[in-house]
Amino acid sequence: MLSQWKLWVCCALLTLSFKVSRASPGDQLDEFDDCVDACAVAKHCPDAEAIEEDNPFKNDQFADLGLCYKLLLWDCNSDCDYQCQHVITNMRIQNGEEIYQFHGKWPFKRAFGTQEFYSTIFSIGNFVPHYKGFKLCRRALRKIPRSDQSRKMLVNYLLVSVAGMLAWTSSSIFHTRDLIITEKLDYFFAGFTVLTGFHAIFYRSMRLDLHRKTGSCFSVLVILIFLAHILRLYLDWSYTYNMRFNVFFGILQHMLLVALALLNFQRVRSLRSDLIHDLVLVPIGLVVFTSLAMSCELFDFFSYNFQIDSHAIWHGLTIFPSFYLYPFFLKDYIFLKSKTVVNIKEV
Repeated sequence: MLSQWKLWVCCALLTLSFKVSRASPGDQLDEFDDCVDACAVAKHCPDAEAIEEDNPFKNDQFADLGLCYKLLLWDCNSDCDYQCQHVITNMRIQNGEEIYQFHGKWPFKRAFGTQEFYSTIFSIGNFVPHYKGFKLCRRALRKIPRSDQSRKMLVNYLLVSVAGMLAWTSSSIFHTRDLIITEKLDYFFAGFTVLTGFHAIFYRSMRLDLHRKTGSCFSVLVILIFLAHILRLYLDWSYTYNMRFNVFFGILQHMLLVALALLNFQRVRSLRSDLIHDLVLVPIGLVVFTSLAMSCELFDFFSYNFQIDSHAIWHGLTIFPSFYLYPFFLKDYIFLKSKTVVNIKEV
């Protein structure tokens, strides 16, 4: 068992050594700069400078900015940048050349007011299981006396659902309109939901509800880690650091879930073998499925025709397992409270 934990730690350290590449060759092309300059002049953008006579885009027609996008804070310059991304991309497709990213993102077409349609839709979809989990946890909390120390575990699960709803709301807004503020909120709440999940599962695995002072100290520590994380990003915005932070605590969550599943297996295999699916196979399945979903990020896939990329596919795949997370939390809690649970299937 010790060697397995060492293997997990090594995997975590290796993962933290990865670097994120945000190279964007598209916006470094001379023809892209020429297009943006020509568009700015044609649309009379503020601070537009005169273009040279040999600019290949000087006679091109550029669409006006619609009211919908003006309300979403698109201005003349950002709209020219967007239009020229697709002008250049279509040129490269016609010439049989590779599609490039611009400003660290693929050239998505705006649809129904969104910049990344599928990522937005799937982010909204991910909100649903966390909202359902919030209602489940809140209903369960009403049945537990405030004097019961184990109630804190349900409060932690409720916080996980709140963090999930905030994170996926922020993700939906960010993928609808990529701005500095929407990007920061998306990253902040992503860190928040990862930490709340780690906090809740660690709290349950170590049974910190039985050790009030230790549990309180651990909760304070996690809060301080989150505040330090926000301060670190505020002082030096780093995509590499943010990725490492989320991956590290995500791996810790997975390790704890697997350990909890093994612990449950030891308890139920002889007494309640009918609970092996709910308390053992489900958490392991969550880890496996979520890990496979996250692996989509390793393959930077993008289809210009279908306007979908690996990031959107990852968001889509995370919807399904989230529906099983909160029922597992509650079934595990009920089993913990009573080793002779009868109605655990009803959760």
